[in-house]
Amino acid sequence: MYHPFSVTETLSIAWHILKRNFATIAVYSLIAFIIVGGLAFLIYYIITDDVLSKIGLAALVAGVSFIFLGFIKLVFILIDKELYDFDFSDIVPKIKMLISYLILLVIVSTLAVFMTRSIDKLNESLIQSILGIFIGLFFQFFFLFYFPICTCFIVDDDSGPFESVAQSFRLIKGNFLKYFLLFILIEAMVFVGTITVLGMIFVIPFVNILLVVAYRKLVYSHMDVDDDITETV
Repeated sequence: MYHPFSVTETLSIAWHILKRNFATIAVYSLIAFIIVGGLAFLIYYIITDDVLSKIGLAALVAGVSFIFLGFIKLVFILIDKELYDFDFSDIVPKIKMLISYLILLVIVSTLAVFMTRSIDKLNESLIQSILGIFIGLFFQFFFLFYFPICTCFIVDDDSGPFESVAQSFRLIKGNFLKYFLLFILIEAMVFVGTITVLGMIFVIPFVNILLVVAYRKLVYSHMDVDDDITETV
C-alpha cells in the first residue's frame, strides 16, 4: 500500500538493512578503507614528482568516487534483492555513472572555488563577509543536502549530472521539512562519529545506507504504488 515519507520509518529500515547485511557491508567497507588508505599513502609519502603526484591525486578522487558509487549500488541491491544472491559484477558501477558523478562533482566544486575567490577579491567590507558566509553555506548545504540524492539518481536511474540535480529538487519538494529533519539527524550522527575512528567506520556506511533508503522512500512517496521497501521490513 502507499506510504508517505517518514523519518522514523526511514531510520528503522536503514538499521534493519545494516543489521541484516552487516557482514557484507563490513567486508566492503574494510576493503574500501584499505584501498583508499593504500592509494593515499602512495601518493602523499612515496611519489615525490609533482606531476605524478597530481596525476595520482586525480586517480585517487576517481578511485574514491568509484568505490563510493559501488557502495551505493550495493545498498540498492540489498534493498531490492534482499532475499536473492548477487555477484560482485552487480555492484560494479558503470563508466557512465562514474563520469556523471565526477562531472557534477567537478562543476559544483569549481563553481564554489570560483565564487569564493571572486568574493575574496572584493574590498574588505561587511558585504564581502556576508557574501562569503552565504556562498560557503550554500555550497556546503548543496553538497550535504542535495548531492546525495543526485548520486542516488545517477546510480539508480542512470541519470546524467544535470538531470540528477533537477530530479533531486523535484523529489525533495513536498517533503523538504521531513528531509531537513533527517539531514539534521545525519549531521548529529557524523559529529558524534568523528569523536573516534571506530565511530566514523560505523557512521559513514550507516549514513549512506540511510540516504539511499530516504531516496527510495521519497520516490515511493511521489508514486501511488506499493512501498516494497516498507513491506519487506
